[in-house]
Order: sequence, then C-alpha cells, then structure tokens
Amino acid sequence: MATIFKSNSPPQASGATVRGVAFSLADISGQAEQYVAGVRQETGKIVSGAQAQADEIRRQAEEAGRQAAEQAALKTLDQNVAQRMNTVLPALQSAVAQLTDAKHDWQRWWEAQALGLARAMAERIVRAELSVRPEIQLTWVREALELAAGAGEITLQLAPGDVETLSGQIEQLTEMFASAATVRIVPDARITPGGCRVVTEFGVIDEQLETQLARLEEELGG
Repeated sequence: MATIFKSNSPPQASGATVRGVAFSLADISGQAEQYVAGVRQETGKIVSGAQAQADEIRRQAEEAGRQAAEQAALKTLDQNVAQRMNTVLPALQSAVAQLTDAKHDWQRWWEAQALGLARAMAERIVRAELSVRPEIQLTWVREALELAAGAGEITLQLAPGDVETLSGQIEQLTEMFASAATVRIVPDARITPGGCRVVTEFGVIDEQLETQLARLEEELGG
C-alpha cells in the first residue's frame, strides 16, 4: 500500500510514525523469537523428561525381567535339585544302610576274633599255671561240690592222671563238702587234665577249663 504525505504535514511527524511502526514490528519479532525459544526449551525439557522416563521404565522393565528370569532360574534349579535328590536319596540311604550293616558285621567279626584270641591266650596261661599249681584244680573241684550240695549221689569225673596225683586231697574235699552224699571218683579220659565234671541226679556241673572259657566267651559276646 502507498503512503500519501500531505504538504501541510510536518516531515518529522511522518518519520516518527514510520519509526514507531518499525519499532513495534521489531518488538513483536523479538517477543516471537523469545516465545519460540521458550517453546523450544520447554519442548526440549519435555522430550528430555520423556526420554528419562522412558529410560527409567526400560530399566525397571529390564530389572523386573532380570529378577523374573533369576526367580525362574532358581525355581528351575530347585526343581532339578529336588528331582535329583528324589533319585539320589534312596540310593544314598541304601548305601548308608549297607555301610552300617557292614560296620556291625565287622564289629561282630572283630569281637568274635578278639574273644577267640583272648580265650586262646587265657587257656594257654591257665594250663601253664595248672601244671605248676594243682591247687587251682582243687578249687574247681571244691566249687563243683558246693554247687552239687543237696544231691544224694555224686559222680566226680577226673582225668586219669589227676586221679592218681590228687586222689588224697580230693577225698578230703568230698568229705568236707559232700559228706551227706555218696561220692564216686571216676577216672575219665574224656576229661582234660586240670578239669573236673560232677554228675548228679539234678544235672551236670562241668568245671573243665575249656568249658569255663566257653561260658565266659558266650557271656562277653552277648
């Protein structure tokens, strides 16, 4: 649009009007630029915030996924372990039972061997003592006669060699501990030297060394 200047209009007035219009346009342009800059800044903040929120959501999702994966892995591991234990446990229990039985068998075998060895050693020691201490046999005869007290008839069986060497002392014992009974002293080759056996109407009292040791071994062995 053309601008018409009247001749009577002051020149400066026209210039002032142009400058005023130009100033207003510049001001509006600056405000617009500031507004656009503010919008851009705010938009950047919104975008940055959205990006940060998206990153946080992604991180949480990854964390949740990792935790879920770990939980799933642990659950699977527990199931596998439980399944394997269900398979292994019976075999393990069977192995423990077998080991326990083997231990008991070994203990019984060792106890039997130890008792047998102790019995053999004791028999050797006592027989050696019997050869030099006949009073040991006399003690066994006395104990057998005491156990047979109350019997009407007593048969005292001894090894033939012992009857010859100890007959006098044995007769004294029978008179002392079985005076009310009829006592017969009988040599018997089945009786081992140093031992004796008393037979009554009530039963048999065997005081031979091997018999005594067998009774002791049975008691110790349970």
